[in-house]
Amino acid sequence: MARRNHIGTISLILAVAGAAATRVGLATAPFAGAPWLRVVAAGFDAAVVGGLADWFAVTALFRHPLGLPIPHTAIILHRRARIIDGIVTMVERDWLSPEVIGSRLARIAPATLLLDWLRDPAHVERLGGPVRDLLRGVARLLDASETHRFVEEALARQVRDVPLDASAGRWLARAATSASTADAFAALASSLANLAERPRTAVELHWWLDRSARTLRAGGKRFMPFVLRRKLVQRKIVEAACAYAAAELRAAARDPDHPLRGAALGGLRRLGDRLAAGEPIALARLEQLRAAIVESLETGALVRDVLARLRAQLEHDLTDPESGLSRLVDRQLRTGIVGLLDDPARRTTFDGWVRRTADDLLRRHHHQIGLTVRENLEALEPRELVALIEARVGDDLQFIRLNGALVGGLVGLLLALAHGLLG
Repeated sequence: MARRNHIGTISLILAVAGAAATRVGLATAPFAGAPWLRVVAAGFDAAVVGGLADWFAVTALFRHPLGLPIPHTAIILHRRARIIDGIVTMVERDWLSPEVIGSRLARIAPATLLLDWLRDPAHVERLGGPVRDLLRGVARLLDASETHRFVEEALARQVRDVPLDASAGRWLARAATSASTADAFAALASSLANLAERPRTAVELHWWLDRSARTLRAGGKRFMPFVLRRKLVQRKIVEAACAYAAAELRAAARDPDHPLRGAALGGLRRLGDRLAAGEPIALARLEQLRAAIVESLETGALVRDVLARLRAQLEHDLTDPESGLSRLVDRQLRTGIVGLLDDPARRTTFDGWVRRTADDLLRRHHHQIGLTVRENLEALEPRELVALIEARVGDDLQFIRLNGALVGGLVGLLLALAHGLLG
């Protein structure tokens, strides 16, 4: 590479050396006055002239030759603004014009490119990341007071609109014997078992025992408050109660014949039968239950707690790329897009939409291409711009100098031969 970079200088040195050697040879024996040596000498002289002329021309592009301020030299330095304008115009209007880019887009099938891109799971995950971020942002709306109010009003309205009559009783009686109700009971029993086993439940039971002991003591009792306030007694009561409740609830969730399950579903069935028979007491109690539910919804505590838990769970699952919800988002994105573009007609429609959108954006913002090129070129100092151009084309310019010496030498030889033949 170093030899190539200096080939122009080497060619000029060889031409000067050849010219000097042939002139010395013409002045000394045994080649003094030899006609053929005169021809060779003329060739080397012309090579020196050609090499010097091309050295001057190449050097004049970038700087003043020998540091002399000769007019029309250091052209790139003095014409920097015009050169930048020319480059910007060439890139913006010729190489990357809207027509050129549009023609290139017309030969590309965006749907095929997208389907190929989606074959890599890493790409699907990159696509799913922004979607999960968007969903996390939507999940934060669950904490908004407007969301609380909307959910409370919607639930309360639905509960109020539920008809409490004989038809509701018959539906309730049928539901009590259905498999889905049994599954719902099993899920509820498992959830309550988990609730009984969590540490916070034990803490709350300790607080309740302390409160009961204070209430009994305030009522004049002595022995029972004394027993209930013992930490060892409290711990044994709480541990036994939580363990027994969790065990029984899990057993009821697994065993279809468990007494707790039978009592719960049987009570639900009997309530349905009483409603179906139009029993006033059952209707009144169910109305009271509905009023209590509506009142609890209107207080907002239940709704806020449920929505807060839901938001926390959503954010946790959407943050973890390996969670089931995140995988569902990625899978639905991929299968949804692939399923959409499997249809040739939809692929054609998608490709047309991409091309029209790209063309519209390109024509609106095409000037940004030239602006980007101009900003990058103008950010360079004049000497940096010269060095950048010279680094890109310097090797080719060295060969221009070599060609100048060679062409000059050949022209000199031909002229010398013609001169000799013509006398």
